[in-house]
Amino acid sequence: MLVYAGIDEAGYGPMFGPLVIARTVFLFDKRDSLDPLPSLWQVLRGAVCRQPGDSRGRIAVNDSKRLYSPAVGLGHLERGVLSFLHFLDCAPNCLETLLARLGFDEDSRSFEHPCYVGQEDPLIPVRLSVGELGDSIDRLSGAGKRTGTRLVDAKAAVVLEDRFNTLVASSGNKALCAWKFVGGHLRDIWEDFGAYRPQVVIDRQGGRIYYLKLLSALFPGARLCVHEETPAMSRYEIIDGDHSMIVTVQIGAEERHLPAALAAMTAKYIRELLMLRFRAFWRLHAPNVRPTYGYYGDGGRFLREIETLIPSLRLDPRQIVRCC
Repeated sequence: MLVYAGIDEAGYGPMFGPLVIARTVFLFDKRDSLDPLPSLWQVLRGAVCRQPGDSRGRIAVNDSKRLYSPAVGLGHLERGVLSFLHFLDCAPNCLETLLARLGFDEDSRSFEHPCYVGQEDPLIPVRLSVGELGDSIDRLSGAGKRTGTRLVDAKAAVVLEDRFNTLVASSGNKALCAWKFVGGHLRDIWEDFGAYRPQVVIDRQGGRIYYLKLLSALFPGARLCVHEETPAMSRYEIIDGDHSMIVTVQIGAEERHLPAALAAMTAKYIRELLMLRFRAFWRLHAPNVRPTYGYYGDGGRFLREIETLIPSLRLDPRQIVRCC
């Protein structure tokens, strides 16, 4: 039996909106954990593919940047994320129920941030019809049963601007802020699946190549083996009693490993649902200001246009503008 997990994020670079770090964990009954990692795109090829617009109507799973843009909308992300969540008996009808099921911690499930509360959400699914989603779920469920492959866990840490700024100030940089939640996901996978020697793939964390010190702090007392440390990939094994885990940090992990791709899609889907709330808040309080998706450049324009309103709304700039 193979436990195969991926961790990835959305929103690492913007000046507005949340950073979301997600994990997905798959169980594959028909593959031993010592074998080379299979391509789940190949295993589930009857239901999934890499590119949207597949002539066979399969579900696109890939790096979220390949599936989403403001012009394209949420449809491809939504179809993939919600179809796979059916394995967990998770059928959210709004953002609250989605976060209640997937929230990594209490701050990811419930918050009082002024830009994200009190705004009316669209029902989930946002872009798909219930019938379209049902067809995708049936197709994926069938492929999962035939191949002994299923999603068994998914969680997402939601780091809104105020929390992000506090954590960056305490850790010294945003890379360590993100690692706090990557590390939390690793610890959870270890606790829940460590007896099955899970293989976890993480997208490269900034420009970092060496992770031994960070992993040693996460797993005190465990024996850590360095299998590889190169500019393209770093790979480690963690062993403690009857628990062990392989951790691979790889450039472009979401394009090579379906669990990492689905984690990226989950993170992006949650971020964009929250950005709907963010834009709704500013439409109410600054109706003449063109909305933003939060990224630098356009974000700078947006900040210049709203900054005179911030004091009148009794907002602390640290609540709405990320520090880096």
